[in-house]
Amino acid sequence: MDSFILYDGSTEWKNLRPITLTRPISEIRLGILTIRERWEKYFGGKAFVLTKPYLSKKYGMEKNTTTVKDVFKNILLINSSFIPNEELISIIYKLKEDEAIFFKEKMVAVRRSHYRYRIDPPYLKKYKKIYHINQVIYIQYPWDIFIKNEIVLKQDFSFLTKGKNSFSLFGKNNLLFKEKIFLEEDIIAENIVLNAKLGPIYLERGVQIMEGSMIRGPVAICKKSTLNMGTKVYGSTTIGPFCKVGGEIINSVIFSYSNKAHDGFLGNTILGEWCNLGAGTNISNLRNDYSKVTVWNYEKKDFFPIEVQFFGLIMGDYSKSSVNTQFNTATIVGINANIFGYGFPPRYIPSFTLGGIQERKVISFKKVCETAERMMKRRNVPFSLSDKEILEYLYNSMYE
Repeated sequence: MDSFILYDGSTEWKNLRPITLTRPISEIRLGILTIRERWEKYFGGKAFVLTKPYLSKKYGMEKNTTTVKDVFKNILLINSSFIPNEELISIIYKLKEDEAIFFKEKMVAVRRSHYRYRIDPPYLKKYKKIYHINQVIYIQYPWDIFIKNEIVLKQDFSFLTKGKNSFSLFGKNNLLFKEKIFLEEDIIAENIVLNAKLGPIYLERGVQIMEGSMIRGPVAICKKSTLNMGTKVYGSTTIGPFCKVGGEIINSVIFSYSNKAHDGFLGNTILGEWCNLGAGTNISNLRNDYSKVTVWNYEKKDFFPIEVQFFGLIMGDYSKSSVNTQFNTATIVGINANIFGYGFPPRYIPSFTLGGIQERKVISFKKVCETAERMMKRRNVPFSLSDKEILEYLYNSMYE
């Protein structure tokens, strides 16, 4: 398949905030890959991304097309919130013009004879034929990312390692159930324990694991990330590319270039890109009364109950906590928040704010850009014009 379009469903994109404030749904990481990377590997083709206008310059089809006259012919449109599996892929290859796939009442994919992007919606009111799929992973809310991470990670492991041989790990290390451990090249490790009894372990190229670290699968550590000395990583966890982690982590997904480099507990948590947790930061992932949690809703601007018991923190891109910050169960942090102060911070912290339990202040946009540029420069990554424009759009829409 040469090309296809991954589009953001409006309802899903809104429900996935704050993670989607700075990215399309297709750039969400879970398992080993991002959603876009996974679809591209299944199809062996290039994905075009249809997302919010303010995100399009960095992520969308505007990178590849230039005028409203651009027309895609015989194009496949896929809802980005769905994770591909073998059954879904096999049905997609059967699709003919104006035929669609549904999961319950939600459209998964449709093939169109032509599609004029920026004008046509990615759906049809009538279909020549509808296929139904009963088993597929559907990401609707941020907490779905850590809840479903184990299933996707195991699926990715089988898909990515099929017919491939693992590299060897040199040094004095203890590898248990080696048949479920896959190593890419240039892994640096000494005196570590990898235990894949409960699930596979996948280490991408250039990962460094310092002495005394222990990993119990299913776990994925993505390229060039570092585990500091004595790190403990439990199952259902993904550490994205270029991260630095330490302490104790369980059932969490950390996106690229984020740091939790020191001791402290992180559980049932999603960290966006360019986040940093200060030394001693801890996240509660279970209420003292063992009850289900309430969580902030961006549409209703209030907390509402969900059927989830273990829930730590959802933190948007560029946000940070100071040393010894203690996050309460089911806390939502927006983008570019700077959290410090005594006591537990509020369970909802808006984007671009400074402080904690005491009165919070809005950070100036100049300071937002200076901090982002400074942090990214430390990793030799430029703070691009498109990065700035995304933040400026969000800042103006929230605080104009």
